[in-house]
Amino acid sequence: MSTSSITNRSRELLADVSPAWFALALALVVATVAGFAHQPGLFVTQAVGGLVYGAILVLITLGLSLILGLMGVVNFAHGALFMLGAYLSYSVVVAWGLPFWTALLVAPILVGVVGVLIEVTVLRRLYGSEPIVGLLATFGLTMMLDEAIRYHWGTTPLGYAKPEVLRQSVDLGITQVASFRLFMVAVATLVVAAVYVLISRTDFGLTVRAGVQDGEMTEFVGVNLPVRFTAMFFLGSAIAALAGVLQAAEYGVNSQMGQTFLILAFVVVVVGGVGSLFGSVVAGILIGEANYLAPVILAGLAEYTGIAALNISGIRGLVPYLVMLFILLVRPRGLFGEEGLLE
Repeated sequence: MSTSSITNRSRELLADVSPAWFALALALVVATVAGFAHQPGLFVTQAVGGLVYGAILVLITLGLSLILGLMGVVNFAHGALFMLGAYLSYSVVVAWGLPFWTALLVAPILVGVVGVLIEVTVLRRLYGSEPIVGLLATFGLTMMLDEAIRYHWGTTPLGYAKPEVLRQSVDLGITQVASFRLFMVAVATLVVAAVYVLISRTDFGLTVRAGVQDGEMTEFVGVNLPVRFTAMFFLGSAIAALAGVLQAAEYGVNSQMGQTFLILAFVVVVVGGVGSLFGSVVAGILIGEANYLAPVILAGLAEYTGIAALNISGIRGLVPYLVMLFILLVRPRGLFGEEGLLE
C-alpha cells in the first residue's frame, strides 16, 4: 500500500468518527495516564509485553492477510500451521539437538512446504469460489492437522530453553525487559518490512495483485499465476510458522495454541480491515497493547477514583473482542478495509 493510499484511508477514518468517539478517545488517554502514574514500572513492563504479543499477532495475521487479501481464500488452517511451526521448532531443538537459530529457519521452511501441498492439492481447485467453500475446506484440514499434531507430540505442554545470548535483560531505567522479547519485536518488524517491499515494490508482488484483479488477462501476458499463488501460500504459511517458533521459545507449546491464536488473528483482520496488510499491522499492535495495558489502566482508575469495581478480574480475555466491537461501531469494514471486498 502506498503512502498516499494510507493517508487517504486515514482521512476517511477520521471523517467517519463522530465527536462522541473523540470524547471516548480523550477518556482513554486520561485513563492511560492514570494507569502510568499509578505504577510506572509495571505499566512499561506491560506495554513491552503488549508490543511482543502484538508482534506475534502481526506475524500470524500477516500470513493470513496475504492469503485472504491477495488470493481471496479464507484459510482456516492457518492456526494449525502456526502450531505446527511451534512443535517443529521443539523437535529441532530438543529431539534433533540443533540450535534455536536452525529451528528459526527449518521450521518455517517445512511448514511452508506443508502449505504448498495444501494449496496444490486442495485450494487451487477452489479459486474463484465463494469464500465459505474455502473456509469449510480449510476447516477440515485444520481438524486433520490438529489430530496429527496431537498424535505425534501428545497434549502435554512442552518447552525448550532460549539461546544464551537472548536470556539477558535490557535495563530501561524504570524496569527491565528480556532481550528475547526485543528480538521478537525486531524479527516481526523485519518481516513486515520485507513483505511490504515484496508486495508493493517488486514485479512478483505486482503480478500477484494483478492476477487477483484479472487473472485471465494477467495470464494472457505470460504470467504464470499458479506458480505465483503457490509461492504466496508458501510465504504466508512460513510466516505463521515463524510466529510459532518465537511463541514456542518464549512461552512454550500446547495443543490449544492454534485455535486460540487463529480466533485472535481473525479479530485482528476484522479490526484492521479485510485485505489490508497495513491494517493488520496496526490492529495487531493495538490489540496487543490493549490486552496487556487494560488491567493496569483499570487498576489505576480504581485507585484514583476509589471505585474498586473498576479493577475487573479477567478483563484481559475480553479486551480483543471489546476493541473489535468499538472499531466496528465506528467503521464497519475495519480501520483500513476496502469497501466491497469479498461481498
